[in-house]
Amino acid sequence: MKIKKIIAAVAAAAVSVSAMAVNVFAADSYNAKLGFADTAWAVQDWDSLVEVTGDGQYTLESTAVAGAADFGVFVVDIEQMFADAPEATAVLDKVEIDGSELSFDAGKIIYGDIEEKGNYRIEIYNQYGDTKNDSPVNQATAIGSSLKITFTVSGLGGAAAPAETEAAAETPAETAPAADSNTQSATTGNASAAVMLSVMAAAGIAAAASRKRK
Repeated sequence: MKIKKIIAAVAAAAVSVSAMAVNVFAADSYNAKLGFADTAWAVQDWDSLVEVTGDGQYTLESTAVAGAADFGVFVVDIEQMFADAPEATAVLDKVEIDGSELSFDAGKIIYGDIEEKGNYRIEIYNQYGDTKNDSPVNQATAIGSSLKITFTVSGLGGAAAPAETEAAAETPAETAPAADSNTQSATTGNASAAVMLSVMAAAGIAAAASRKRK
């Protein structure tokens, strides 16, 4: 009976180590995508994005929304961030239209996995959502040429990638060596070795207990 208990305990430890190995490959960045359409759906942008790499402030920019007469859908979805890190949050800091800051009621912005798709959404206005009847912004605002949304992410750990300076953009950066399969293999190998050690330990303990019992 004791042998069975020992094997069960070590097997549980092996499963725990396996779970840790899976976590090594969890996403370390997320696409924060703009979701925009005017009320007539004549102007839309579902592609503009900024990559979220950790805690910090980010700015998502779009010129594809130029010519929009108003807001029909105006959201930012950080794809799969809620599913992977439900404790992480994002808060809207600023909205700029054609270079001028748009005022908004911070208390009326809606956040979270609103569509239950695992995305973390910042809902600024949505004619199909709760903000339709209690809008944080002037929904009738037109966009002439550009839109910028600045928000701050917390709870992911790490840090936002440093913004590229003008000087850095003009000077070709030295190409960093690409991560090769050895890096991944080493990580996978370490995790697999840990699991194997746990299983070997179980076998050894069981054998020792069996000899003692005899």
